[in-house]
Amino acid sequence: MNYEEAIKYIHSVGKFGSKLGLINITKLLDLLDNPQNDLKFIHVGGTNGKGSTCNYIAHMLHAAGYRTGLFISPYIEKFGERMQVDFKNIDNRSLVAHVQKVKDCIDMMLEQGYNHPTEFEINTAVAMLYFKQKRCNTVVLEVGLGGRLDATNVIKSPLVTVICTIEKDHMGVLGDTLQKIAFEKAGIIKPASPVVVYGDNEPCTYDVIEAQAERKGAPYFVVNFENISNIRYSDFGYTFDFEGYTDLRINMFGDYQVKNACTAIKAVEASKLKVSEEAIRKGLFNAKWPGRLEVLSKNPLIICDGSHNPEAVRSLKNTLIKYFPDKKKILIMGVMKNKEYEKMIEDIFPLADMGIAIRTQCNRALELDILQQTMQKYCKNTYSFDKIEDGLDYAVANADNNTVICTFGSLYYIADVKNYVRRTGL
Repeated sequence: MNYEEAIKYIHSVGKFGSKLGLINITKLLDLLDNPQNDLKFIHVGGTNGKGSTCNYIAHMLHAAGYRTGLFISPYIEKFGERMQVDFKNIDNRSLVAHVQKVKDCIDMMLEQGYNHPTEFEINTAVAMLYFKQKRCNTVVLEVGLGGRLDATNVIKSPLVTVICTIEKDHMGVLGDTLQKIAFEKAGIIKPASPVVVYGDNEPCTYDVIEAQAERKGAPYFVVNFENISNIRYSDFGYTFDFEGYTDLRINMFGDYQVKNACTAIKAVEASKLKVSEEAIRKGLFNAKWPGRLEVLSKNPLIICDGSHNPEAVRSLKNTLIKYFPDKKKILIMGVMKNKEYEKMIEDIFPLADMGIAIRTQCNRALELDILQQTMQKYCKNTYSFDKIEDGLDYAVANADNNTVICTFGSLYYIADVKNYVRRTGL
């Protein structure tokens, strides 16, 4: 097996669909001698903000001298982004070796009558092998979907459990109320492991999470965002005070990133790992997260954002209103057909001076005509393009120094946008 064959094997498993549950991943890891049992984790779940929070935590641990594993999904440009050690993607040789091991064990599982593991379960198993191989001191582990039945929940009690925002997303799988979704997210809480919860969720979700923490005997903390003060914005980043810390600096854009950073700080504190104030400051300063309100070009101003549910799009809208009130706004959207695209469009497209519908290369993408017709209800000046680069060309041709171009709706075409900006030299 070579690298191309390994990647092809992983992606080919998509035909088996996505199945929540721990039976397959438990058996698979057991056949691999349970590499996860030799690792220490910080487990991060929630709806929005998981990736940014993971990134802040990982950077703080790295700055403190810990060999830090980071498991995220999905990747933006390269598959290896899914599993990193000290912010270096898994190398091709290690990936091939571990995929082969996993495949051999899956063949054994199938002979024993088990169902075929999903793509995400395979990725989880490969990551566990790699993190053990690299002797990581700590692994920052992002939940894939939900929590209770997510493959990452196979781990034993982590150093700390983090639950970020609770919003309505994946309702066909997780439930149609915030309480039901919170129950699934709270399923990652483990006995005696402290739980740190984002401090700006709906009140009904806290009752669910706290009840689960009590059942597990897990110390429970809600981050108090009232302790954030003196926020100063400059050059797509923020300086702020939080509790005993003054003049903390982050370089990720979006007001919510301040809250994500504070959640990460409290998670690191709750983990009881030795992380100095200097390491906290350095980690926050160095943290970057591609595809989340990422500024790709300043002339013209191009921002790409992976927002793909109503709450994330609402945050994007508020950012555009607050920071670019007088700029012409060209909004480019590609979205999956299983998302609440009508709600997202209704919320943000009245803001648009021009709307551009594009179709991503994903087979779950919403049809162009439906997307454009929905956009036209709120922005008459709309266009559609089969090719993402053609849509970007049109946006750039119609932009001037007083324009912001913003792409959003899905993480699956961010790589195309970034490649376009690099190729055109913007």
